[in-house]
Amino acid sequence: MSDILETMDFEREYSPSMWSERFPTAQEVLRHHVRRVTEASETATNQIPHKLEIEYGPTSGQKLDILGINLPDDSPILVYVHGGYWQELSREVSRYPALPLYQAKIKTVVVGYDLCPMATLAEIVNQIKSAARFVFEYAEKMGSRGVYFAGHSAGAHLVAKLLSNADFLESTVGSSRLQAAFLISGIYDLREVIHTSVNDAIQLPDEWAIPMSPQFDCYTHLQRRRTRIYILAGQNDSPTFKRQSREFYEVLHNTCLMQNMYLEIKDDMDHFDIVECFANDNNFLKNLLVHDIRKHL
Repeated sequence: MSDILETMDFEREYSPSMWSERFPTAQEVLRHHVRRVTEASETATNQIPHKLEIEYGPTSGQKLDILGINLPDDSPILVYVHGGYWQELSREVSRYPALPLYQAKIKTVVVGYDLCPMATLAEIVNQIKSAARFVFEYAEKMGSRGVYFAGHSAGAHLVAKLLSNADFLESTVGSSRLQAAFLISGIYDLREVIHTSVNDAIQLPDEWAIPMSPQFDCYTHLQRRRTRIYILAGQNDSPTFKRQSREFYEVLHNTCLMQNMYLEIKDDMDHFDIVECFANDNNFLKNLLVHDIRKHL
C-alpha cells in the first residue's frame, strides 16, 4: 500500500475539478460551479424571508444567515457549512440549498467563517464550534424539532470535527436536538493534502495533520445519541476522495461501532454537482433529509 501512495500524484488526487466529466477543463468546472451556486444563492435570498449577517463571534468572517424565519418556530433546521479547501467560497454564495428546503418547511442556517491564511485551521474548527453553539441555543429557544448539519468538501471535514467533540456536545444547551449529519465529498485525513499546493494557504505543519483529521477522532459518544451519519461522495470524485469517504465510514462503523451509518457513492455525479443539485426543486439531498425527518421526528 505504501508503494502505491508513494507513486500517487497527490496534486491531481486532491484537485476535484480535474475529475469531472461535465466540462473539457478544470477551469470550466470551477467557473460553472461558482456561477451556479451564486445565482441559486441570490434566488434563495430574494425569495425567502431571512435574517443575514448574524454575528456569532468577534471576527468579520464569523457570521451566519437564517433563511425561512417565517416558518413555524419548531421547524427542523439544516446547518450548511461550505467547502473551498478552508480558503475559498463564502456564506453569501452558499445559500443555494435554502429554497427547496424552505418549500419543505425546513429552515436553513448558512455558516460563514474566516478563511486561511487569515485564520488557522484550528481557529476555523473553533469558529464552527461557536456557530454550532449559537444554532443549538437558537434551536432550543425556538423549540425546533431537530437540528441537522451538512458540509461539503472542507465543510464536511469541519462538521466531522464538530461531531467528534464530545465535551462540547455534552455541555451545550440544545445539542440534544442534533439528529443527523450529511458529509458530502469530504476530506477526513489531512496527512496527504498537506503535501500539495492546497497547503500553501493553510500552512498546516506535519505534526498537526493527525490532530486535525476526523479520521483519527472518536465518535462513540454519538452512539447513545442515535445520531445518523450520511457519508456521500460522487462517482466522478477522485479515487482518493472516494477512498477517504469509505475509510471514514469504516472508522465510524467498525472502530466506533456506530449504527445508523450510511455510505453512498452517487452515480454520475462529481465533486461539484453533488451539491449544486441542492438548489433543484427535487434533489436527492433534500429528499434524504426529508426522509430522515419523517422517519425519526
